[in-house]
Amino acid sequence: MTAEWGSPDADRAAGTKHSWLRQQLRERIADLEPGSALPTERTLAAEFGVARMTVRNAIASLVREGLLRSEQGRGTFVQSPPLELRVRLGSFADAVRRAHLHPTTTTLCCVLDPDPPPPVRRHLRVRQGRAVARLERLRHGDDSVLAVERTWLPQRIAAGLLAGEEPVSLYGYLEERGALPDSGEESVSAGLPDDSESRHLKINPSVPVIRLTRRAYAGTRPVEYAEAVLPAHRYVLWFPLAPGGDGRLQADLSVE
Repeated sequence: MTAEWGSPDADRAAGTKHSWLRQQLRERIADLEPGSALPTERTLAAEFGVARMTVRNAIASLVREGLLRSEQGRGTFVQSPPLELRVRLGSFADAVRRAHLHPTTTTLCCVLDPDPPPPVRRHLRVRQGRAVARLERLRHGDDSVLAVERTWLPQRIAAGLLAGEEPVSLYGYLEERGALPDSGEESVSAGLPDDSESRHLKINPSVPVIRLTRRAYAGTRPVEYAEAVLPAHRYVLWFPLAPGGDGRLQADLSVE
């Protein structure tokens, strides 16, 4: 006897089928390389003998778990394992290399920002009415976009960037100009992406992101204010600890 639609028995049957299919897809994903494409919903529905809506719901659950990623118009792909990102002053590209990925950068723009956000103005000690340079970039690991970055720099330091220079490394560029950051702080918060961020990261606007905000100095000079937006399911953040002066554990930024 078939359970009546909307009845408790039908709901239980749908839930069981959804759980079963999700487990079947998990096992398949485990045998695939990151970046591999999953068959279409129609193909999976025919293969497993379920409705397309059941397939769609199971895939959506696995996307939320970080095992799959969906790209509109392209399909569903196996997600790479989370990238362990050490929260420390240093190069994002170095962190990507430690994860055995090839780092590349796409510059979206480098312009004068006549009205930077108040926290930027305060950190860079720029008076009202004075512009600073704003550099916007996408950071890639292999073929995946791993972060959207916005960096504000004093106009004098960023003159080469504003003129169209494309450095291999931003920190290498700063080092050549005697402005390599040697101290600073990073704060971490979580939230949802705006429309531009979700579009660049190729994620649904409901997918949480991690926001890293960096305020860096070269000696006593403030030289960088940066914001990085990262899809939360792609990262594991870690903080090394060491005994402080009072014997209590605290973040140790000297550990490599």
